[in-house]
Amino acid sequence: MNQSKVAAVVVTYNRKDQLLTSLDALLAQERTLDAIILVDNCSKDGTREMLQDMGIIDETISLESKEKVVSQKQVMAKKPSKDVIAVTFIGLSVNSGGAGGFYEGVKFGYEAGFDWLWLMDDDGSADPRALGQLLRYTSKANFLNSLVLDIKDPSKLSFELNYPDGHGVFSNKKEVIDNSVDGIILGQANPFNGTLVSKILIEQIGYPKKEMFIWGDEVDYQYRAAKSGLGIATVVSAIHYHPKAATKILNLPFRGLFIAWSGIPIKDYCNVRNTAYIHKKHFPKSVLTTFMKYLIYFVPRLDFSSLKLCYQATMDGLNERWGREKNYMK
Repeated sequence: MNQSKVAAVVVTYNRKDQLLTSLDALLAQERTLDAIILVDNCSKDGTREMLQDMGIIDETISLESKEKVVSQKQVMAKKPSKDVIAVTFIGLSVNSGGAGGFYEGVKFGYEAGFDWLWLMDDDGSADPRALGQLLRYTSKANFLNSLVLDIKDPSKLSFELNYPDGHGVFSNKKEVIDNSVDGIILGQANPFNGTLVSKILIEQIGYPKKEMFIWGDEVDYQYRAAKSGLGIATVVSAIHYHPKAATKILNLPFRGLFIAWSGIPIKDYCNVRNTAYIHKKHFPKSVLTTFMKYLIYFVPRLDFSSLKLCYQATMDGLNERWGREKNYMK
């Protein structure tokens, strides 16, 4: 049995019911976790009260006059073995976005000395065998992803997964399994959805980039992992359930070209800014092409306010000006 010390890192914000499902799945893993690191991005929906009722955090915890609070409780795993799991709660006084939450969780787990950190959002749920299956492949890669399936239709993927040769995408579970080699798809992942990363990898590439706030921080982290040469793979027998990706896609009048656009200013700003930053760092030749897609879409529609947002976001990403997402918060 793999004797590595493993901690799950879960980031949550205002989704207490889904968080409860996620935590139940972690406590029910056949290969018991050594710890769970739960980062709460200042939820306002009663998340903390729910965790208090579960006995995961103390009733005395308060965030008044503090940037964050950290507490630890021993929680019983949901198994006949009665294993005990250390659950660390990190409560932040402001919403730092998914990027800030994963930064806090990965930093804490790395400094605590865990060999592997298992990263996920609050709306995902791991199959009971998932962790054990991932640990079977730790000699193959230092960035191991679960196979992320649609929670409502597990025969389909929640997010697209590229063919290793880059020609096409997988859309369902059978395609992935049929095309796997020795149980894995090399070079491909849906990051921060049941993603196991090693201490060795973190030593080399650092923590997730907290300044990105939302959208793209996981993509940036995957590209950094790819550049490290320490290996990326999806383990097809390690299942992680997640709601189907809901990103709105707008098609351009050119075959195969599209933009992702939600119509929610803060999300679109962060998406465009972070994409510009990612392309600058990892694919510099594509920066102009990316902005041109927004130009092609919005100019014929005379939607200059959206185009202005795209321009400002692109320039902020290229010049690494962070924190301006606050201008788009309601």
